[in-house]
Amino acid sequence: MFESAAPTPRFKPSFPIKLPPLRGGFVRFLLRISVILVPLILMRACLVTYVPLDQIGLRQVSFGMNKGLQKQLVEPGYRRAISGYETIRTFPRNIQAIEFTNDETERGADHRTVAAINVPTVDGYPVAVDVTVLYRIADPFLVTSKFGFGRGYEDNVVMRFTDPAIKQHLGELRAEEFYRDQRIAKVHDLKKELAEKFRQNGLELADVLIRQYDYPDTFQQLTEQKKIQDQSVLTNRALAKQAEVDTRLKQTAAEGQNSINVRSAEFQAQITGLNAQKDFYERSKHAEADLLVKSAEAQGTEDINRAMEGAGSDKLLRLRKGLAILNGIQGPIYISEDPTDIGKLTGKH
Repeated sequence: MFESAAPTPRFKPSFPIKLPPLRGGFVRFLLRISVILVPLILMRACLVTYVPLDQIGLRQVSFGMNKGLQKQLVEPGYRRAISGYETIRTFPRNIQAIEFTNDETERGADHRTVAAINVPTVDGYPVAVDVTVLYRIADPFLVTSKFGFGRGYEDNVVMRFTDPAIKQHLGELRAEEFYRDQRIAKVHDLKKELAEKFRQNGLELADVLIRQYDYPDTFQQLTEQKKIQDQSVLTNRALAKQAEVDTRLKQTAAEGQNSINVRSAEFQAQITGLNAQKDFYERSKHAEADLLVKSAEAQGTEDINRAMEGAGSDKLLRLRKGLAILNGIQGPIYISEDPTDIGKLTGKH
């Protein structure tokens, strides 16, 4: 008799899946399942917790005789954790990493990334070094006791010790030695020092990777200037050394010439002495010979005089006179008489 004033809808909702009508048996089944599952779920939530495989746990008791953090580690798996009485704190047990780099492409959500380490080298060049520190938690109880829960150990241990250690060890190198064997020795000392400091704080150092070195833009220009200065210094040193060698050479030559002159004077003095000795020897021998000759002549004269005074001296005088006459005759001599008759010859004269 009356028609509805509401317009007829153009679209009607339709459900492709038809729910079965609820009946008393199905409701009772759900209730029974709920009575069994709900207590189990509550018990699971209040009494048991799950420790993942890549983590390790520590049990923290809120009250009672064993109140506080327990030293015994909680291994991975389903473990007892009574809600309100105790709590299991978990820590990563796998290798963790901290990146020191300025490259934005190396940042990731799975590890912490901070700025690269600026190492001042001994020759005055700041070198930005990219470093990766790999470590793991070795003693969760010691880490928690010192730095609390959370990741405070990253700031208080890893970053606190890594930055100054790298600056200390690599800062002893020159800029060009980062690509030489000296760097390997310094990195070895760096790892040894960091490993000991990490161990004292409950961490285990896995490795320290020195991955990249970024030199300043003015490095090439400064290096060229430094090389020129070094070459100038070396040149000046070589010139100074050469001048020193020349001075020593001249000094040695002068000493040698002086020694030659002294030796020559000594030899000349020796020669003069020998000549004087020779002359003295000759004069003394000549004098001795003259003395002997004159002595012999004097002795001969004396002997002649004595002979003249003795018997037969008149004949000797006549003989000498005859010899003198013969020596005074010039030209041929014709002998008609006995030339030995001195008496006749002397009688004629």
